[in-house]
Amino acid sequence: MDSKRRRRLRFDAAVVATDLVALALAFPCAYAARFQLLVHLVDRGEPVVEAYWRIYPLAVVVWVFSLAATGLYRSGQEIMSTRVFQRLFMGSLLALAIIIAVNFFARSGDQYWLAPPTAFSRILVLLTVVFVIAFLSVGRLVLHRVIRHLQEKKGIGVKRLAIFGTGALARDVVRHLAQQGHPTYRLVGFVSTDPSLVGRQVEGIEVLGGGERLLDLLRPHRIDEVILAEPNLSPEDILGLMLDCEKEMVGCRTVPNLFQTRLSEVQSDPIEGVPLYGLRETPLRGLNVVVKRLFDIVVSLLGLAVMLPFYPLIALAIRLDSAGPILYKQKRIGLDGTRFSLYKFRSMVADAEEETGPVWATVDDPRRTRVGRFLRQWNLDELPQLFDVLRGDMSLVGPRPERPFFVKQLKEQIPRYMARHKVKSGVTGWAQVHGLRGQSSMSDRLEYDLYYIENWSLWLDLKILAMTIRAWRRGAH
Repeated sequence: MDSKRRRRLRFDAAVVATDLVALALAFPCAYAARFQLLVHLVDRGEPVVEAYWRIYPLAVVVWVFSLAATGLYRSGQEIMSTRVFQRLFMGSLLALAIIIAVNFFARSGDQYWLAPPTAFSRILVLLTVVFVIAFLSVGRLVLHRVIRHLQEKKGIGVKRLAIFGTGALARDVVRHLAQQGHPTYRLVGFVSTDPSLVGRQVEGIEVLGGGERLLDLLRPHRIDEVILAEPNLSPEDILGLMLDCEKEMVGCRTVPNLFQTRLSEVQSDPIEGVPLYGLRETPLRGLNVVVKRLFDIVVSLLGLAVMLPFYPLIALAIRLDSAGPILYKQKRIGLDGTRFSLYKFRSMVADAEEETGPVWATVDDPRRTRVGRFLRQWNLDELPQLFDVLRGDMSLVGPRPERPFFVKQLKEQIPRYMARHKVKSGVTGWAQVHGLRGQSSMSDRLEYDLYYIENWSLWLDLKILAMTIRAWRRGAH
């Protein structure tokens, strides 16, 4: 996992952990305030202690997912602001409504799952909302200060930023970021469309190179993100620069001239009030990454429990059928363009590509063994990838990973090809369940992969797995 990915995950984990601690403290404090501090002002009544303890863990979980539903755990989201406070408030009301609904409907006759609604203090309900919002806000403010300190003093979690353009708009962006004192971004330099400015300084910041050499500047200067602040760029130029950055897994957004720029695949994502537009991102960020990972672990363990007895039988058949290893290991390109080792049951003769070099398999590939034909027909050669999923290199569902040799070619031939590496590679995917396998069009596959990435949901994963199982039972692959 590269440093950018680790940095994002650490940031997201810190935010979720801070909210969990705040929630874990808020509920007992609200309870103590109602039945200890306010005992002389409000009739104490008889609190049903068991009911409160039963609802406590449920409330924490529901609250976290309700906050996630408001978009608070989207990767790169602000830690604390007026907008975040509004979402904390709306998420808290949503959580409260869900808990009340669950308790009301989850009953058998007159027996409530938690306790009769009359067992809960109405004042405590109001106090809980107040305490939760207060604790969440304070926790996020503290985290905000800690992260700012680490960024300012240690440089931890800082994104290296380049600005494309040196005109008035680019200088305005620099001055605005400087006024806001945003420590998350460290401006490395400008990229100019004027060759005479290369090597000089603008606003005290170096001009790294010309715009035609943007791709050559990204790696040497370790750029994490590029902001396009050149108003004379055409929509085609903007899209081309975004696609170039995407090839190197570098973020690219533009300060928009909305009367000039009309791109269909963009989304707004401001930095400290500066409206920026970039290529559409996946919803598979923040807490959704955790949800998908837990889903992968649970389902792959269930899959192994069912299929593990067949592993030794397949291994024996491969050993008896042909010489060579039982497992086949191959380097593939996965999340954020990083390499990992993918494992399969060997379905071809040993050293199948020794003479030809890397080539795609065909439907009636002569290199397949007798057992290999059967394994590939029923996708049984893919079974070892369940361990790749458990190891975290792959997901159950996602774009199928390709080899570095082909990725190097395809990212130059097909626009947005590297966008398929914004999520983990999958054992199965949206393209595969629609019959796009083997030597099918890579452009068509990419279209399906991008649909999955931009429209991800747990329901879509379940749908794809169901379609995979249905096709597998027919022996369609």
